[in-house]
This record gives sequence, structure tokens and C-alpha cells, in this order.
Amino acid sequence: MAYVSVFEVLRAGPGPSSAHTVGPLVAAQRFVHDLSADGVAAATARVEVELYGGLACAGRDAGAAQAIVAGLAGKSQSAFDAAALAACHAQVDADGAIALGGRHRIGFVPGRDIAFRVDRSPGIGGNALRFVARDAHGGPLASRWYLSIGDGEVIAETERGIARQGPRVPFPFASADELLAVTQAQGKKIAVLALANEAGQKSPGEVRAALTYLGAVMRASVERGLASDTLLPGAITRRAGAQADALHAAGGTPVQWCTVFATAVGEENACGGRVVAAPTSGAAGPVAALLVHWRESTPMATDEGVVDFLLTAGTIGGLLRASGLRQAGCQSAVGVAAAMAAAGYAAVQGASNRQVLDLTIAGEYPLALQIFNHHAFISKSAGAPVDWQPHEPVTATVQTTALAKNSPHPHAAMLFLDFVLSERGQKVFQQSNYLPSHPKVPAKQVDLKPGGGRFKRAYYINPDAQYDKGNEWVEYFNNVFLK
Repeated sequence: MAYVSVFEVLRAGPGPSSAHTVGPLVAAQRFVHDLSADGVAAATARVEVELYGGLACAGRDAGAAQAIVAGLAGKSQSAFDAAALAACHAQVDADGAIALGGRHRIGFVPGRDIAFRVDRSPGIGGNALRFVARDAHGGPLASRWYLSIGDGEVIAETERGIARQGPRVPFPFASADELLAVTQAQGKKIAVLALANEAGQKSPGEVRAALTYLGAVMRASVERGLASDTLLPGAITRRAGAQADALHAAGGTPVQWCTVFATAVGEENACGGRVVAAPTSGAAGPVAALLVHWRESTPMATDEGVVDFLLTAGTIGGLLRASGLRQAGCQSAVGVAAAMAAAGYAAVQGASNRQVLDLTIAGEYPLALQIFNHHAFISKSAGAPVDWQPHEPVTATVQTTALAKNSPHPHAAMLFLDFVLSERGQKVFQQSNYLPSHPKVPAKQVDLKPGGGRFKRAYYINPDAQYDKGNEWVEYFNNVFLK
């Protein structure tokens, strides 16, 4: 199993999406690099970009076009947020030109040269991008396909199916047991071994400086999230600031403060603010929240403690990613983030290596109520120590899909919806370990659907009733179980 650096797991950059914002930026940077490596950058007069799949559908709202412009211009993701991306995009749009990699100037108009192709599929997977470089006469110089596969990682079409080759490190491990064995054999903490492994790519001083910087970005994202009162996308009101004021007045518990800190980071990410993906932009809250709580509640907290926290958290995140636990749904990403945060916090609290791993496996909580059972199944299939069990009576809601109002391509959208609901489309869900809704398509694991081995039936809630009484039910649950 290839080694995953902590800096692949912890990455500063703009929200809201690792796959739909950061991925396009990285792909654009890589294309410019490929042009230079192929010796055709100087002859390039125009670049065209096409986005497909999930990027075509969701990329506009995630700032994919602005990210591509920044990537082509050679900008660093770590220094950008949505406002900086927008400013870069506006400048290029006004000039009608861009300097590829900050050096070679070509004509470029984002509205003309970046296309969101919701009308076709390239057949190579979701979140695909195609870049074409042309000479002064319009002739093609280079064409490349890239895939944004999540967690900010981008691969070329030619790299699909090729096993990832990580760097050689002095203390390799392929499982939690092996990691524990190495720490015991060396008599060292996880953070010490992680620093030695990272020192193969950077000097120890550079590693510490980079992690201290990431810790500062995390703290800044919490502070901005608590201080800002701007509306979130969709004209949604922020909650973190008001919640923090209420906790100041009432004297909140550590768990309540961590929850508010995580909410602040999540809201910053939603509006495109600069956060530290840990392991994704959407799951940036837990690690940042617990790190900030530790610093504020520990009088003798130091930057060295921040380094130990993030080295340990990043090692656990890298271990889980290397095992194949990626893109298994939003709950999976938050689960990995919670494991990373628990490991980092345990490390700075003086826990042993065994305790760090036990806390990670346990995830601090003995069980999770009201989860998607197929998410637990996906995580278990990837090697995570988790399973699901129905508790009667099992209730279920009907998930909906709809055509967006004022869709630019409504007929293409209707054809896509027809495909999604068809037997063939539902088999795609089946092969991805999600629950197909078509009566002729069983779940990949039969007992995931009602009627299987673990539970015989489910009580479905009418969507209208859920809409009318949902808030009332949530309030009742909170009063009975959480107060």
C-alpha cells in the first residue's frame, strides 16, 4: 500500500469542494505543466476547456470556472479563497487574455473558452475535464483528459487503473496494526515517525513550518466563520456566530464549543472561504474545531503541539485513504475527519499509540443513530471497523430527484432523469454499493434493502408529512434525547 503524505490529506485552499473547485484548479495547473514539458507552451495561442459529468452539473456553483482560470495562470490554491478566484477571473475576462503559468500570454475569454458540457458524456468517468491547446492558426497542439477523483487529487485519463506509487519512507506501514508495531519497535510516538517519513520530501524545519501554517489557516477559518454575518449561498443565514454568542452567555461545554467551531468552518467553506481540507473541504470542520479548542483550553499550548496534532491526524487520514476509503459519501468523509481529530487530540493529551488508534477506531462515539446503512457497508468493505444493525421499527424516507427550475438544458436534464430511474441507470447505483430504487434491481448486498436478511420491512414516511412536520419531529427528538 502506497504511503500517503500528511500534506495530501491536509491542504489549504478555497471552498466549497475538493472535487469541483480545487480539482479543476489542479487540472489546469497540470495542463500548463504538460504543455511546457512537451515543448509546445510557447506556440500555444489559445486554450479551450470542457467540463463533463458532475463538474458540468455542479461546477458553476462551486466556482470551477474561476478555479480553472487561476490554475491556468499558475496561481497557488493555498493562497486563494472565492473572492480571490473571482478577482482573478474578472481580470482575465476584462483583458481577454491570460498568462499561462504566469509567463506566456495568450488570448482567453472564460465565457467563450470554458464550456460546461451537460449535453454529453465522455465515457471515462465522472468529474472529467478536457483541455485543448491550439496554435495561432487554430490547429491543435495538445489535448489532455483529466479526472478530478476527490480529495483534491487529479489524474490523467492514461493513469486510470494504475496503482498509485507513493514515496519510499523509512517507516512504512500498511495497516493500523503495522503502524502500532513500528511505533513499539522504535519506541516513538506516531508524530515522531510521521515527521521522519515526511522529512524525505521536506526538511524537518519545512515540515514544521508548513504544519504551523496549516494550523493558523484552520484558526483563521474558525474566527472568520464566527465573525461573519454574510448570507451563505441560497440566501441561508449563518448560525455559528449566534450560537457562539449564546454559549458565551450560558457557559458552553467543550463539546458544544467544538460543534460551533466546526459549524463556523463549514459555513466558511460553503461560501468559498479558505479552509484546510481534512480530508476534504466539505469535512474541514472537525479537525480545525478540535485543534482550536485544544489551543484555547490549554494554557501551555505551543506550535510544537500543533505540529504533533496535525502529524498524528494526517497519518491516520493517510492510512484510511491508502486503504481505499475515499468518495464513499459525505458521512464517510466526516467519519474520517472525526477519526483524524480524535487521533490528533489524543496525541497532544499524552495518549499512548495504542490509545490513539483505539480512539480512532472507536470514533469517540459507540454508535451512530439514523445513518445510511449503505454508507456503513461501503466503509466496512473498505476495511473500516464498522457495521450496521437495524433497530425496529425501521423508518425510511423517500429520496427525491428533480429538474432544477430555469435549467439551461431542461430536455437533456429530463433524459438524464429518465436514465437515472431506469433499470440500467439503477444498476450504476447498485455497482457503487448504493441502494437502487428500481424494483427489478436488488442491492449489491441483499439485506441493505427492506425484505432482505437483516430487516424484513420498513415504515416509509410520506414526503408531504415529512415536509409539514419535520421541524416538529426534530424539536421533539432534541427535547427528549439531547436536553
